[in-house]
Amino acid sequence: ADSSVDDVSDVVLDEDYIAMFKEIDVKEAYGLDGYDLNGREFYIMERWYGYSTPTVDFQGEVIWVEPENGQLNSLNSAKKRVLDEVQALLNCTVTGEISPLEAADIRDLISTDILTELGEFDFCFETPYYYTTWVQDKMLVDLHDLGIQFDKPWWDQNAVNDLSIMGSLYFALGDICTYDNDGTFAILINKTLYNSIKDKDYTELFKMAKDREWTFDVFKEEIKGVYSDIGGDPGVDEFDRFGLLSETGNLYAHAVAADETIVTKNNEDIPVISMQTTRTYEALIGAVELYLTQDVLVANTEPYLTKYPEGNEVFEKTVTNAFEQGRGLFYFSGLLHLPYFRNMDDEIGVLPVPMFDDAQEDYVHRASVHNCSAVFVPVGPNSEGQNGKQLGLLLDALSAYSKQYLTPEYYNKQLQQRDFTDPDSAEMLDIIFETRSFDLGAFFGTSWNNAYSLYCVLDTNVESRFSAQVDMIQAKMDITLDAIREAQNK
Repeated sequence: ADSSVDDVSDVVLDEDYIAMFKEIDVKEAYGLDGYDLNGREFYIMERWYGYSTPTVDFQGEVIWVEPENGQLNSLNSAKKRVLDEVQALLNCTVTGEISPLEAADIRDLISTDILTELGEFDFCFETPYYYTTWVQDKMLVDLHDLGIQFDKPWWDQNAVNDLSIMGSLYFALGDICTYDNDGTFAILINKTLYNSIKDKDYTELFKMAKDREWTFDVFKEEIKGVYSDIGGDPGVDEFDRFGLLSETGNLYAHAVAADETIVTKNNEDIPVISMQTTRTYEALIGAVELYLTQDVLVANTEPYLTKYPEGNEVFEKTVTNAFEQGRGLFYFSGLLHLPYFRNMDDEIGVLPVPMFDDAQEDYVHRASVHNCSAVFVPVGPNSEGQNGKQLGLLLDALSAYSKQYLTPEYYNKQLQQRDFTDPDSAEMLDIIFETRSFDLGAFFGTSWNNAYSLYCVLDTNVESRFSAQVDMIQAKMDITLDAIREAQNK
C-alpha cells in the first residue's frame, strides 16, 4: 500500500527543531567538546514486530527492512534522510539488526552481550514490558546519565514523566520511533456501515468526541442491537455482524480511559498502587458486562482460542477479518492494524476511546505494553564515561532529526492523509496521541506480579481479584525501588 519514492523533499519542515538541537551546548549537556564522534560505529538491536504477520506493518526504527525491489517507501526514505544527516553531522556510523526472532530469544542475545561485556549492542528498541526486570538487576542505564535533553520537544513528555521512577528513566519514547504510535489503542469506526444501519449520520459521533461528550454510556448505546446473525450457522460466531470487535486486553484500556491506572506517583516520583478505587471497579465492571453481550465479539476467548491456536491467528481470523469484511461497526484496536484495512471498500475513521463519564476533563489512551517501541541502553563499556555521553548525543540527534523529517512523513501521510482521508479523523488522532498514558504498573508487569492481567478477565468479581494480589504487587514493586535507590546512591 505504500508508494515508492526516492526522497522526502515534499515534507513540510520546521527548521526550528534542528536549529534547537544544534544550539545545545554540547559541553554542558553531554560533557563533550563538539559534535565529532571520530568515526565511532553504533549498532542497534531491535525486534521485527509482526514478522510474517500480514496485519502488522513494521519496518524498523532508525534502520529499516530493505525491500526486495530496492525501492524505499516514503517512510523509510525519511529514515534514510535522518540517518544520512546525523551520520554526517556527528562523523559516525549507525547500523543494526532487525531480528525476526521471538522477544525471549532477543532478550537472551542482549543479556549475553551485557554479561560478557562484549558491547555489541549500543542501544535497543523494544517494548519495555520484557525488560523491566533488568532495572532491578542493574542491567540498564539510567538515560539521564547520558546527558540526553529530555525536556526537548522531540521526546514524548508524557512518557518521560510517566515512566520515570524516583528521577531515573530507563525507557524513552519520542520522534526517534514510530511504533509507539502504532502501539496506541483507539476506536476504529466503519462509517459506511454506520450510515447504513443507523438513523443518523456518523459525523454526529465526531462532533460529540470533539465536544468531550463521547462517553462509555454513549458508546454502549451505539453498540446495542447491532448484532445480526448473518453467518448462517446456528448461534453466535465470528462470521456474524457485531457492534464492537475487541479483545480481553481492552478491558484494561477501558479502565485507563476512565483516568484510572494500576499505579500513580507521589511528589517524590515514587510509584503508589492506585488500582483499588471505586471508579476503577465501576469502569471495569461496566466494560465486562458490555463484553459479555452478543453485540461484542471478543477475539481471545473460547471457542476461538481452540479453533485458531497459532500465534496471532485468533485475532486475524475473528475481529480483524470481521472488520475488514464490513461486519463490525467499531473495532477497538492498536493503530498498528491499519495497513490491513487500506483496501477496504467501506470508509473507515478513528475515534478516541470513550471517557468513563462527562465529569472527566479529557480522554486518556492506553499505550500497548506488548506493541510499543521504546529505546533503552544496556549497561556496558559502550555506555560508560565519554562513550555514554557520545551515545546520548547520538540519541538526541536521531530524535531531533526524526521530528524534522520522519514524524511529518509518518503522521501526515501514513495516518492523516492515507489511512484517514477525512479531517475529522485527523483531528481525532491529535487528541489520541496527546492523551496517551504510560502506566508504570502495566509496563513493569513482568516485574510487579503482572497486575495488568488482573484487568483482562471477563468476570465482574473485580474487587476480590485485586485484593488477593495487591500485597504481592507491592512487595515486587519494593524490590525494584530498592534496586534503584541502591544504584542512585553509588
